Amino acid sequence: MKKNVLVLYGAESVEHDISIITALQAMQHFDREKYNMIPVYIGRDGKWYIAENLLDKKIYTNFDERAEKIKTASLEVGTANLIIKKRNKFKESIKIDFALLCTHGRIGEDGSLQGMFECAHIPYSSSNVRSCALAMDKIFMKDVLVSREIPNVKYLAVNYEEYKREEKKYLLQVASKLKFPVIIKPSNLGSSIGIKICKDKESFGKAMEYCAQFDKRILVERFVEDFEEYNCAAMQMNGAVKISNIQKVENKEEIFTFEDKYLKESKNAKTKIEASLSKKIKDLTAKVYQIFDCKGVVRVDFIFDKKDRTLYVNELNSIPGSLAFYLFKDLSFKDVLNCLIEEGLNGKEKENFVTAYDSKALEVFENLNFAKK
Repeated sequence: MKKNVLVLYGAESVEHDISIITALQAMQHFDREKYNMIPVYIGRDGKWYIAENLLDKKIYTNFDERAEKIKTASLEVGTANLIIKKRNKFKESIKIDFALLCTHGRIGEDGSLQGMFECAHIPYSSSNVRSCALAMDKIFMKDVLVSREIPNVKYLAVNYEEYKREEKKYLLQVASKLKFPVIIKPSNLGSSIGIKICKDKESFGKAMEYCAQFDKRILVERFVEDFEEYNCAAMQMNGAVKISNIQKVENKEEIFTFEDKYLKESKNAKTKIEASLSKKIKDLTAKVYQIFDCKGVVRVDFIFDKKDRTLYVNELNSIPGSLAFYLFKDLSFKDVLNCLIEEGLNGKEKENFVTAYDSKALEVFENLNFAKK
């Protein structure tokens, strides 16, 4: 009997649109001979929707008008059931065997959805709650990297409310510890959204104000001016960690922006990478994957400082765009999807943790009289 695989995408995230693209790509290559595909779209309002034409990419620019026969859906906590309703009336219940998460950014990639699937006892394709939360939060991620002596660019963590109260103190810290120019990033955001380069003290305040629209916790890093950017992915396959090919990001601008990533045509330029640098990137990818206890496909982004020849881990993406299938040159997208599902199902079956412990606490509690002082 074929397993039911929930494909989940969208969500209340600035990466909502990219999540749709990832899901549509994945569903186009889904192995329907092996699994039943159940697509569920999370709207910008946070509600879960099912419709007859979810595979039509044209409906998402005006979902309410173009989606056909819309129903709402939700998980039944404590079971593995997807409950489907129409006009708030129960229609059917579908047992879900596995969840393929194509969600990016907040709500989908930060551990929130992962926690929901844990409560519903449904195995899923990404890293666990803890790993996703740490990877999504740039400040916590860098704290972990520092603690494990993984090279990363020098930084300061700033709370915007505190900064507003003591601007001079923070400006002095930035100028002395990092030195200008610096790059300013919202701590919990992806796809290069909300990032500003700040070249002097005069522009620092405006850059901080801009970033604070996205997150009150802000990461301020030393800006590496002469650099190359590389991407490498890892995933579990047959019980071992498989490392992908390396992609050099071809970009002439100072920041690789959201538009560069998703709205410009890729030229797929083949760039030769020196053997020693290639080995460092792959070794660090494997090490970071292990340190953060990752599962599924994770893409690690690197910055290479050309001036001092230093390689830095820039960030982790626990659910990368297009599930980073393009980095695994020896695998098709269908192979990557099948691997995610099989590894996730096998991993769940191997878990045999104690989840309840019987004690005498309730018996003792029954005999206590709290009315007495």
